[in-house]
Amino acid sequence: MRQLLLTFLGILFAHAMALAQTRQLTGVVKDAGSGEPVLATIKIQGTSTGTVTDFDGNFAMKVSNTPLVLEVSSTGYKATEVNVDEKMTNIVINLEVSSVEISEVVVTALGIRKEKKALGYAITEVSGEDLTQARTNNVMNNLVGKVAGLNVVSTATGAGGSSRVVLRGNTSLSGGNQPLYVVDGIPIDNSNRGSAGEWGGRDAGDGIQMLNPDEIESISVLKGGAAAALYGSRASNGVILVTTKRGKQSKGLGIEINSNFTTESVMDLTEWQYEYGHGVDGQKPADQATAASINLNSWGAKMDGSSVPQFDGVSRPYSAQKNNVKDFYQTGTNLNNSITFNGGSDKFRYNVMASDLNNQSVIPGSTLHRNNFAANVGMTPTTKLSVNFSGRYILEKVKNRPRLSDSPGNANFTIGILPTSLNQQTFKDSKLNANGGENVFNGNPYVTNPYWAIEDFQQEDSRKRFIGNMEARYNFTDWLYLRGRLGADQYTRSNFEVTPTGTAYAPGGQINDQSKNQFNERNAEVILGVNKMTQSNFGIDMFVGGNAMKQVEETNGYGGDNFFVPGFYNINNLQNKWTNYDYNEKRINSMFGSAEFSYNRMLYVTVTGRNDWYSTLSPDNWSLFYPSASASFIISEATQMPDFVSFLKLRGGWSKLGGDRDPYGLTLNYGLGSNTFNGLPVGSIATNTIPNKNLKPYQMVSSEIGLDARLFHNQVGLDLTFYTRTTTDDIISSQISQTSGYGSVLINIGEVSNKGVELLLNLTPFKSKSFTWDLSYNMGYNKNEVVTISDQLETSRIANARSLTAFVDHIVGKPFGQVMGYDYKRNASGELLLKDGLPQRGELLSYGTGVSPLTLGLNNDFRFGNFNFSFLIDGRFGGHMYSGTNDFGTYRGKTERTLEGREGGIVVDGIDETTGEKNTTNVSAQSYNQSIGLNISSEFIYKSDFIKLRQIIFGYTLPSTLFGEKGIRGASISLVGRNLLILKKYVPNIDPESTYNSGNGQGLEWFGAPPVRTFGVNLNLRF
Repeated sequence: MRQLLLTFLGILFAHAMALAQTRQLTGVVKDAGSGEPVLATIKIQGTSTGTVTDFDGNFAMKVSNTPLVLEVSSTGYKATEVNVDEKMTNIVINLEVSSVEISEVVVTALGIRKEKKALGYAITEVSGEDLTQARTNNVMNNLVGKVAGLNVVSTATGAGGSSRVVLRGNTSLSGGNQPLYVVDGIPIDNSNRGSAGEWGGRDAGDGIQMLNPDEIESISVLKGGAAAALYGSRASNGVILVTTKRGKQSKGLGIEINSNFTTESVMDLTEWQYEYGHGVDGQKPADQATAASINLNSWGAKMDGSSVPQFDGVSRPYSAQKNNVKDFYQTGTNLNNSITFNGGSDKFRYNVMASDLNNQSVIPGSTLHRNNFAANVGMTPTTKLSVNFSGRYILEKVKNRPRLSDSPGNANFTIGILPTSLNQQTFKDSKLNANGGENVFNGNPYVTNPYWAIEDFQQEDSRKRFIGNMEARYNFTDWLYLRGRLGADQYTRSNFEVTPTGTAYAPGGQINDQSKNQFNERNAEVILGVNKMTQSNFGIDMFVGGNAMKQVEETNGYGGDNFFVPGFYNINNLQNKWTNYDYNEKRINSMFGSAEFSYNRMLYVTVTGRNDWYSTLSPDNWSLFYPSASASFIISEATQMPDFVSFLKLRGGWSKLGGDRDPYGLTLNYGLGSNTFNGLPVGSIATNTIPNKNLKPYQMVSSEIGLDARLFHNQVGLDLTFYTRTTTDDIISSQISQTSGYGSVLINIGEVSNKGVELLLNLTPFKSKSFTWDLSYNMGYNKNEVVTISDQLETSRIANARSLTAFVDHIVGKPFGQVMGYDYKRNASGELLLKDGLPQRGELLSYGTGVSPLTLGLNNDFRFGNFNFSFLIDGRFGGHMYSGTNDFGTYRGKTERTLEGREGGIVVDGIDETTGEKNTTNVSAQSYNQSIGLNISSEFIYKSDFIKLRQIIFGYTLPSTLFGEKGIRGASISLVGRNLLILKKYVPNIDPESTYNSGNGQGLEWFGAPPVRTFGVNLNLRF
């Protein structure tokens, strides 16, 4: 016993002596030039002991109480050795940038920063500065032309509109195809809360457009499965990672003020005919009744300036009115001001921001007001514990979002189709009839007076949103840590929309929607990680973790028609009422892990795995495992390269992802209607789709290989990627016979294939002390194919144009979303078959995908002294679109093509179907064009290709010597322009980017809001 006691005391004494001979060494690694924190690896020379810095460049490690040497290395910096004497406990290490290594550290999945050289997949990072200069109200629109493989489409609406973002092609036939958005590690909702379809509607904006670019540090675009696999099913379409600004250690309080003011003006792309005016069959309206009863046709006589009665009984000159678009739309303004307070010490850091956005749209009466409040606070109470809070509160209010697509309440439609001899001012002056309602001005009551639409229709929505997370990390040792995170995204959206009493098509008025939508998502995540370097230059960076997600959405809605008291828009004032209630709850529980193995900083291999359990699927199918593997080999580190090769990396990745669908697809849903029977509400089946209790997750397998090179001392950079993605067991809604009592059934059967290539080329053609020219070119090409729809279907319709003569269909063997149109009726030789001298409708044919497979971007950046100048050109190619504006414009006699035959008629080149002889029948220009317009839609399907001068920035940074001791650390001013010119397009009269929704049915256009050109000024002050 005594011997055991002595042994134990000896061990305690030895341990105490060891403790007495060690110390806690802390420090920070910084960029020698900028002072910014650097992610670096630190190793004690001659030992296997080492560590890495945290997010802010800080590190802590146990070392001996003797002199030692630290080997410090970081990608893009010169490796250095630091002598540490026996008394040092805190040091600052400054690293100098190396000219021969890639110098990027990027944010990856789960918010983990990694050296870009270690990644086995493509990732693109866009700095916050690139988002704030020529800014837009939806931050995603600022990524156009800047990221290879990123396809961004904006709806043709006013302020606060949504955008459709697709990475590496569409993967699901009927599900969502947009990426997951993550802000400071927390997934956020990006649902569009309203959209227009074939019968009209409004775009109500998405979730990401609410962020203020001033608070964003960077955006990382994770395009491939290997990059996004750690997020599981929700990331099957890629991930957009948003990292907001953090506080930094500094002396005193830092203040930054940003002020941005821009004006918006409509780009009038119309080239209508201005020879013939309002009327039909070549005749002017003879009296007021005729003028008010005929539709908005420009099939009248040749305009001669004579006095002609119009719909309001006033006779006016029968002359061309060429400025209706210019005069109806106003000059819009956009004023955005923000102020940021930042600073901190080694224990506490903060970045607090407030901003105010006021937008007056080019559409009169349409406004957006948004306030953003954000805070990012970090604390390091001990060397082992760090805590960070990131939160933002957003208040948004939008008035009179414009109606799109169909004509009721759509001012863009009426202005677009207005006869060439009518002045838009007349519709303002003669808006009201004797009873104070909408004055009838044409034979179709569903075509609304544009001023009645913008001044009397009412719509208002507001949203209050909070996005926040709390994160804590505890370092047990210099290589073992635990990280926990709690996050939330919640908002309440209220909407009120009224069709006023006196409206021609609804004289009694309507409350279209009075609703409140509440959304709440919670995420809880924990990670246990190891980051260890060994003496033999082997490294391991691994972690395991879990996540629990709960999402709840609840909507209460009301509406009705026919007000008892005209003009009093209250739900209790309606004769007929309806109510709506909707509730959805969804949960996903997950376990995940990642392991990165490295050797000698030249070979990196990473494997990940995640298992998701879905509440939306049956217990037999609700579990799915998602693996991924990627590798990066730095060839330039492994072998001697020619002098002109600064850096060369080969990379590759593979992954298997998948996902579920919306809740409640397993069993029948029932609901209660507004009607009653014997005083009780009437219930009914609340779905038109047969549920499927055997639904299982769809699966997506993707792979990629790439090359990353830096040549001629980093003056040339090349990033090339080839990828494939295949989706199987896609959950689709397959059409079935209506005699079943249902319209469709949910099944696992769809298959979609994507293959593509991405290229990013960075050049510095010229560089000197006073002048630098940087050029960046990116290209993405995606080849998509619908492999399978279902056992019974070769085609599936996903969208209709209002004319019901053009559609978007999925077709087996063709790319996603084919634009369909009716061709002319032809004989076997391809000649037109005519009836009474007029063309006839023939077969429904596909003309190409509505999603452009090829995207290009070219940015030039020039810096000379304190001046900088840059411009961005981008384009899309290979897509097609149906233009309802040109179709309807032809039917109404406005397009230039309708000038042919106005005087002498037209003999159509074709065969008389009845006689089989060559046609000799002469028909009027109106009859001919109206047999084509809204009937033979192939005439109005165009290439949607374009090249645009997207933005120009000219800036000046004021010299610091100008301010002396006034407390100003820096100031800059820049002039900006956006959407300045369309350099090339094929579709007449409209913007080739025009679309009225952000859903899967792309390639249809129908009288959206016209595009706008913006000019403005940015001012930045730092104190």
